[in-house]
Amino acid sequence: MKSILVFSNGEKIGDGIIKLPLLNEFKRRFPNHNLFWMTDQGSTVYTSILKNISSNYIHKFYEQVNLNYFFSNKISNKYELEKEYFDIIFDTQKSVFRTLTLKKIKHKTFISGSASGLLSDIKLPKKPKKEKKYYLEYLYDLLDLILKKEVDKNFKIPINKNIEISLKKIFSENINYVGIAPGAGEKNKIWPINNFIEICRYLEFKGFILVFYIGPQEKEYEKVLKDSFKNAIFLENEKSLSNYSNIEIIMASTKFLKFAISNDSGVSHMLSTNYCPLIKLFGPKDSRKFTPKLKNLITVTSSEINSNKIEDISVQRVKTAIEGIDL
Repeated sequence: MKSILVFSNGEKIGDGIIKLPLLNEFKRRFPNHNLFWMTDQGSTVYTSILKNISSNYIHKFYEQVNLNYFFSNKISNKYELEKEYFDIIFDTQKSVFRTLTLKKIKHKTFISGSASGLLSDIKLPKKPKKEKKYYLEYLYDLLDLILKKEVDKNFKIPINKNIEISLKKIFSENINYVGIAPGAGEKNKIWPINNFIEICRYLEFKGFILVFYIGPQEKEYEKVLKDSFKNAIFLENEKSLSNYSNIEIIMASTKFLKFAISNDSGVSHMLSTNYCPLIKLFGPKDSRKFTPKLKNLITVTSSEINSNKIEDISVQRVKTAIEGIDL
């Protein structure tokens, strides 16, 4: 069996979810290769929170190898990397010192964008300097150097079947549900809660049942939303789901939604499973850099009206996005 080593800086939850389609691309393009995953000083959610999903793709982990950058014959004090060999080493980061050390591991083909691709065995084609790309597209470009293929735009994140069975007891087949994630880790990425409430009333009038995703930082919203929307579902309060992580629950619930609305947040990554359309609201950040090109992902950004403030997005603009969804 041939082997591919992917090297990263580690993955927190958002980054880990973003890279799941990349894992799928490795499996699609190289079905006869085992995939190995290595981090330097950081850890990866692929060995913890997302282990149930990543185990479908990754054969073995080298976590927190702590590379020896300077003049050492020992690549890592934790693993005997001098004894390893990989058909392909795929470097996802751009630190030159890390890349030079990583290249000491025996390999057939080394792929990296570090030092503008100068350290890669196959060189990247030159791109316009001002071109802005979604992070994952940069990694797809590197992958195309080895084997060029159209990316699977229909990829859906694998869902835990046991969670799906539990959710079927909460969601009814003959009811239309819409997910609402009104929070975000950064205050300037939050669309005003009164705007969300107005949209929610509009959706209830149209016959939708609301499903709210409330994080620890948004507990201030919970009471007003519960008082305003008596029939809404708050999944984090469902005792039947207590054995599962909140992340897995959010991702699995998208199979039961007609669509969802979210700020640019960690929850928005969890809702980007491709099972239902997602309207994602952007303020200060560039949506092109932080949004994959998926049919089911609709971006609404304040830059449309030459603003970097999310509060400048009108309620009517979001209603227009909802009306554009093919339900």
